[in-house]
Amino acid sequence: MSPVRDVRPVPLVVDVDGSLVSGDLLVEGVARMIAREPLKLLALPGWLARGRASFKHRVARAVELPPETLALNAAVQGEIDDAKAQRREVWLASAADATVVGPLAEAVGAAGFFASDGRTNLAGEAKAARLVDRFGEAGFDYVGNERRDLPVWRRARRCTGVGLGARLARKLRAIDPRARLLAGGGGGMRDVIGALRPHHWVKNVLVFAAIVAAHETSIISYLVTAALFVALSVLASGTYLLNDVLDLPYDRGHPTKRERALASGRLPLVPMCGLAALLVLSGLAGAFALSVEAGLLVSLYLAGSLAYSLKLKRRLFADVVVLALLYVLRLLAGAAAVFVVPSGWLLGFSFFLFLGLAIVKRQAALAVSGSLAPPSAPSGRAYRPADLPAMTALGAASSLAAVLVLALYIATPEVSGRYQDPYLLLPLCPLLLYWLGRLTLIAHRGAVGDDPVVFALRDRVSHLVFAAGLVLFLLAL
Repeated sequence: MSPVRDVRPVPLVVDVDGSLVSGDLLVEGVARMIAREPLKLLALPGWLARGRASFKHRVARAVELPPETLALNAAVQGEIDDAKAQRREVWLASAADATVVGPLAEAVGAAGFFASDGRTNLAGEAKAARLVDRFGEAGFDYVGNERRDLPVWRRARRCTGVGLGARLARKLRAIDPRARLLAGGGGGMRDVIGALRPHHWVKNVLVFAAIVAAHETSIISYLVTAALFVALSVLASGTYLLNDVLDLPYDRGHPTKRERALASGRLPLVPMCGLAALLVLSGLAGAFALSVEAGLLVSLYLAGSLAYSLKLKRRLFADVVVLALLYVLRLLAGAAAVFVVPSGWLLGFSFFLFLGLAIVKRQAALAVSGSLAPPSAPSGRAYRPADLPAMTALGAASSLAAVLVLALYIATPEVSGRYQDPYLLLPLCPLLLYWLGRLTLIAHRGAVGDDPVVFALRDRVSHLVFAAGLVLFLLAL
């Protein structure tokens, strides 16, 4: 009698970081932990000194990573669904800690999982040995995405690669000529540029406000200010990236922000964190190279941006005050770069104007969230849909204060000494009032989008208002 053969289907083993999850669970865990408790950043070196497996375990215990807040690779999910349809067991195998891999395995319907446990970092040869011990040599199919998976692929029956570069793909084909290649995150240079938010650099034009208001005519002053504009824009792009990393779970729950390159998983977290650090350091170095005073003010801007990203953006009304102050810091840095003293009128006008715009930003988010069924609070913010009328009133008050400061400034002797016909500046007041009032009403209807400044860049009426204001300013000179 011939022996009975085991005809059970070969199980499918799926890697997690970079394969099933379009990202890195450890990096996401660290980012979410810092976003919730920034002081934990000081504990990270001590945790890391105890070994990589222990470090992962401590991070996993400090913060939760619910599966529904992660970006999963649709192609890999399809492989899992196909395997289950063929009655094959699906297992997850990850170097991430078991605390975070377990809930993910349950969410995708896996039969079980293998993961790091605080003592063993389950990657490379260690992962290969564990899988062979459980399933036998060539007793499993494996889905992976990086060089550390080569030892596992060598001991698998069939191999699948996710988002591989050409060199690694050739190595995989050498191991398994029939290896399948699946798409990874799919991000490209266009996604990188989008994540840097170059369209937001227009906000840094504020560095020119002080020298324009002072009627500065030196070409050198304008060149120095232009250099500061570049440095501040580079630094701001770095802070946008850091903010996106810290905001991942909130962005993934947002109707439009979930399509951002980092939130959707199209861009890898680790390289983007490195790029963010490089941009921030480069921007700081550039500002200090222009003047110590400008460098210190840009450092204060950076500190404010980080405080906003980590804590203050989730504090009621403190968030909009900080946003307004960050605009004023741009103006002060521009003045410091060329040693111009900005007037109190300019600072007061700028603060109220940008406080109004920051409130409009929140007002727009409240209008959108209140239109949902059922209404819900904006993700990651301290506001509720019922706050919309109060925010509208506060925004209108701030906008009126900006117009009032402008009107009072035009009537001062300081203006009459600098302009040939200062009364030609008076129509700026109704123009500004019209623009801010219209923006407030459009935001109340939920049609401004995520940022009123970006909306103004695309809005034809705003273009006409700005052009008319520029003409009045030139005629008054």
